[in-house]
Amino acid sequence: MTATGPTGPGFDPPVRHPWADLPLRLADLVIIVALAVGALLALRLFLTPREITSGLVISFLIGQNVALVAIIWLIAVVWRRTPRHALGFVSPGGRWYRRVVPLALLVQVAVILTNVLISLALGEPFDNPQIALIMPDPGDWTAMVGILLATSLLAPFAEELALRAVLYGWLRRHAGPLLSALVSAMVFAMLHGSLILLPGTFLVGLVLAWVYERSGSLLPCILLHGCFNAISTLLVFAVAANA
Repeated sequence: MTATGPTGPGFDPPVRHPWADLPLRLADLVIIVALAVGALLALRLFLTPREITSGLVISFLIGQNVALVAIIWLIAVVWRRTPRHALGFVSPGGRWYRRVVPLALLVQVAVILTNVLISLALGEPFDNPQIALIMPDPGDWTAMVGILLATSLLAPFAEELALRAVLYGWLRRHAGPLLSALVSAMVFAMLHGSLILLPGTFLVGLVLAWVYERSGSLLPCILLHGCFNAISTLLVFAVAANA
């Protein structure tokens, strides 16, 4: 299926939607989820008895994202022989690359404002439970670099592959863009494991789904997600440095 619409200055050229050639079935999604949950539980079981340190957090982030990518590669690429372009690995054109940083800053501001509104509604300071996990000891540059790389490179690649290329792509073969965006964004938000973060991460998921829909490429989604995470992580490091 090829997108159609107006062309010329101010408009994006028509794009070929990658999910048109996605061969994955519902059973494949169930298998991917089951294997991913099993790998995550095994990893948590292995790490639970240990004292939580920056090194342990980095190991967990690396382990879960590598496991997720490996599972999708085995099911989608090895088993179903999904072509690269059907997973969104095509060039979106230079315009989308230029949009990444402005979009990441805009989404960051929107999420911060959302969190402020939540704080006002609850009548108490906004408490992000993820900060304590990723905040390294002040001056621990090795941990800072490791956490930054894990959150801004590995996590965006794995999550976009799973939630945009696979989940959103499968949904778009069976439903319209709005329903697909809402479902994939909700799953994205729920996977972050905190009710208080749900509105903000849901908003991020919607933006990423929109980018995938409009660009027809997974690459700007990965870059936007990575840029957003990098900004968020650096803000956490700034808080740690001033504490």
